[in-house]
Amino acid sequence: MTQYSFNIRFNDSEMVMLRVALRNMIQHCQEQLDQGEGAPYWAHKKSAERVLDKLYDDMQQISGNSFGPFLDFGEEE
Repeated sequence: MTQYSFNIRFNDSEMVMLRVALRNMIQHCQEQLDQGEGAPYWAHKKSAERVLDKLYDDMQQISGNSFGPFLDFGEEE
């Protein structure tokens, strides 16, 4: 499998939007799978789950205050 590496900076609202969009994609794919659909929904769901898992892996705060922990984006289920 081909792999790529990207350095992309997101602000807090963009991170929230990405998380919501990925969770919506996962939910949509699961609904399609529940209705008996297969490809490409299984593959899209697995990919979205992997991206969601990686979304906060290497997060570094590069601006803002340092009076507390990073913005709490919540735990994934």
